[in-house]
Amino acid sequence: LHVVGTGSAAKREPAEAVGVRFVDYTTQDVAAAARELVPGGFDGIVDLVGGPSLRTVAPLARDPRNVIAVGDQSVAGIGGRFVERRLDRENLERAARLALDGVLAPPITAVHPLSDAPAALATVENGHTSGKVVIKVT
Repeated sequence: LHVVGTGSAAKREPAEAVGVRFVDYTTQDVAAAARELVPGGFDGIVDLVGGPSLRTVAPLARDPRNVIAVGDQSVAGIGGRFVERRLDRENLERAARLALDGVLAPPITAVHPLSDAPAALATVENGHTSGKVVIKVT
C-alpha cells in the first residue's frame, strides 16, 4: 500500500515518519503533485476535508466509487461514498480504551485548563493543529 497525504509543512514530518508520500498543499498544486507520484491514478481516495479539496482530488481516482468522504455528503454527486463520523459514547469509549492500551498514541499539541476552553476550541476550529488539543478538567 502506498499512501499519499496532503497537509501543511507542519504535518510533513509526522506523515513521512509513518511512510506517507507527502504533498504540501500550501506550496504545491495538489492534483499535479499527486499525478506525478501516482501517474496511473489512485485505487482509492479518503477525503477528510470536503468542499474544494474533495473536488480537487476526486478526479485522481480510477473509479469514483472508491472516493470516500468523511466530511462532505455531496461526494455522492460525483459517484463517491460518504462515511459518517460517529462521536457517540460507544466510539469515544472504544478510542479511550485503545489509547489506554497503547494502541493509539495521538500527538498532543496543547493542554488547556477548563477555564481556557474557548481558546482551546478556537485553536481546533481553525483547522491547523498538528495534534490533539486537550482540555484538562480537574
